Order: sequence, then C-alpha cells, then structure tokens
Amino acid sequence: MPNNDTAICFLNGESTSQISVSDRGLSYGHGVFETMRLSDGSIPLWELHHARLSAGAVALSIPLDNGLLQDYLEQLKTVCPDNGIIKIIVTAGSGNRGYRAANTTPSYLLQWFPLPDYFNSHRQQGISLKLCQHRLSSSPQLAGIKHLNRLDQVIARSEWSDEYDEGLMLDQQGNVIEAVSGNLFFYRDGSWSTPKLDQCGVAGVMRQYIMEDLFCNIAQLSPSEIIETTCSLDSLLGAEEVFICNSVIGIWPVLAVEDQSSWSLGQQTLALQAALYKSLPAYEF
Repeated sequence: MPNNDTAICFLNGESTSQISVSDRGLSYGHGVFETMRLSDGSIPLWELHHARLSAGAVALSIPLDNGLLQDYLEQLKTVCPDNGIIKIIVTAGSGNRGYRAANTTPSYLLQWFPLPDYFNSHRQQGISLKLCQHRLSSSPQLAGIKHLNRLDQVIARSEWSDEYDEGLMLDQQGNVIEAVSGNLFFYRDGSWSTPKLDQCGVAGVMRQYIMEDLFCNIAQLSPSEIIETTCSLDSLLGAEEVFICNSVIGIWPVLAVEDQSSWSLGQQTLALQAALYKSLPAYEF
C-alpha cells in the first residue's frame, strides 16, 4: 500500500508519471477531466461525473470506451488509499501534428492524491472571495464542459496569494458566472438562484446534485427550486446568503467579496450543508 502522501498515477493501465510529447491533451488541450472525492473507497457522485465526462468526450469527438475507463478506475482503487481525490483525464491520444485529429486512440490518465491541507482549515465555516479582474470569454459550444483548457482559471488564480480563500469570476459583460474552482449560489428575496452557464463556465456535478436532488428534498426551504439566472455583480452583492460548491469541498458559505459586501453564516446555507452531509456523509462540515 502506498504512503498516504504519495500521488499515484496510471496511464492506460500502466503505472507511470510520463505522457507522450505528441499527446493531443498536451499539445492542444484536447481532452476532458473529472476531479472527484474518494470517501471510504467510493466516489459519492460517480454517476454524475461519468455522465459529464461522457458528454464532454462526445462534444470534443473523443471516442470514450466506458468499459475500459471503468477497468482503469477499479485498477486505481485497488491500490490507492480509501480516502482522497481521484482525477480522471481522457485525452484524444497521440497523433499527427496539426489541429485535425485523425486515427487517434484516447489516452486514459488516472491519478490519486491525498486530500489537500485546507480540509483541516476553517473554510467550511465561511470564506472570503477575491473579485478577479480576468474575465471569462464567451464560448457557447464549450460552455459547461470540463475540458483541459483551464487558462482562464490559471490567470484568475494568479491574482491573489493567501489573503483570500477563492476567487469570483465574471464574464465579458460583467455578469457573475462562478468561482475559480466551483459554482456559486445566492439567496435573495426568498429565492435561491445560480448563474446561467450557457455562454461560459463549468457545469459542476455538485451544482447539478444540489439543484436536482438535494434541494428538492429539504422541506424547510421554500420555494423548493433554484432559479438559473443572469446575475449582475450588484445583484450578487445585494444577496442575503451566498455559497460556492464543488464535488471535492461540498458547500462553502461565502462571508465576503473583498470589502464590497459581507454576509453572516445564514440559516438557509447551514440547512443545505446539513442536508448534504446527511445525504452524502463524505461532505461532513
């Protein structure tokens, strides 16, 4: 059994830390990926992760072999610790130079990592956001997909060091879209809302789970639906409660966006955190 602090990596079923220099994922970002929480040997939201990975592969014309992917995943789980993070990267594989993908076979890169240090921090009790100056570009055909080109997030994350816990990203029109590493929800005038992701942004699986499963089963929350909306920065700053989420962290309440707005730890968000933990114990808070 490997040390709990050591990353584990398999490429196409072989233990390795190397990838071909001709791989289209390296050359062009031609691939998709999922970053998933592993808890007691299982992935809590695997069905949603798999569905998004499959949809992204179709959008990028990558012929995903689901049987092979499942075999590689089980291979990794037999040798890695029962808790941590599993990352799956599927690229279009190695091939000829140029943008056209011809006669390539997908590559499957699967990795295990230990949980990051921030899981022992204060963040489940509330975080502060940096308002990022870098803005997301509109690309409707790629909107929602977890593809390998994450340069927008890389540039945005370079804007702060340790003074903030996360970043808030806007589109070219100044509308709120997401956090750098997660999706965003806000409560205002008796309703929960989340930004539309039809032009840019990543449609997270935790976002999907909250909207389609978790939220509808909490009786004390009314109305029992979440509105997808175009959200201006002013609208967000005027909200009563805000949180971000992803499939690794669960739900993080937002307490401030720089010095422009601040919130207390709201009862609606606390109820969602508790419901998520009850439904999926991996997301204890």
